[in-house]
Amino acid sequence: MKKFALTLTILCALCALAYTGTEKYSGKDKEIVQQAVPECDLYRAHEWDFMIWGTYAISGNSGQSHVFRDGTFEGTVENLTTGDPNQIIDIGHVSNDRYLNKDSAIGGGADIKYFFSKYWGLGVEGFVVDANDNSAGAGLATATFRWPIGCSRFAPYVFGGFGAAGGGSHTVRFFEEIHHGAGEVGNENEQEFRHDKTFKNNTTNAVGQFGGGLEIRVTRHVGFMGDFAWNVLQRPDNDFGMARFGLTLSY
Repeated sequence: MKKFALTLTILCALCALAYTGTEKYSGKDKEIVQQAVPECDLYRAHEWDFMIWGTYAISGNSGQSHVFRDGTFEGTVENLTTGDPNQIIDIGHVSNDRYLNKDSAIGGGADIKYFFSKYWGLGVEGFVVDANDNSAGAGLATATFRWPIGCSRFAPYVFGGFGAAGGGSHTVRFFEEIHHGAGEVGNENEQEFRHDKTFKNNTTNAVGQFGGGLEIRVTRHVGFMGDFAWNVLQRPDNDFGMARFGLTLSY
């Protein structure tokens, strides 16, 4: 009888070890459920992205033209009235770039993009930079392809766009010859000098853009971006690049 009782006790103990049931907690059953691995949802399909950025723009045609500062030259008469000995002659552009009208500029802009899939998005972009003696800017429609790296916070991307650009300026050097009055024959009172004049551009031109960069998501809704965009505008005089760094808000 004792052997039977001992055998029954051992079997009950083994059954208790082999059986995995629910855990009792405060009089109620509590199931222990293993958590599933979270999805990679930092970058999602059907999301709106708002990007606000500052930029440092560099001219693709930097430096100054070899306009005549002194000596002989050939130019185009701008204001020469028949019978008037005074004349103003355009002797060339001072800056090679005729949009920014200087080697570099600073500014800012913004993008709004809708990603209809995890990888592809369409959007619009606008920016303004400080051209010489004027502001310059553009508005473009853009397309973006991004590639999130696994479940990480990093997503490199490339983009392209097309739109219209306006503003900017160009600087021209003039030669002026002014006669102040008649003197003796061959001995007139004459003054010759050169000066630069900056003109604000008043036309709108087509602009194309392409580039690439990297976005880093801190959370699902907030991140940082940095990229480089090359803008093609009336080649080859006015192409320029932009290094851009800013904040991304995603919804």
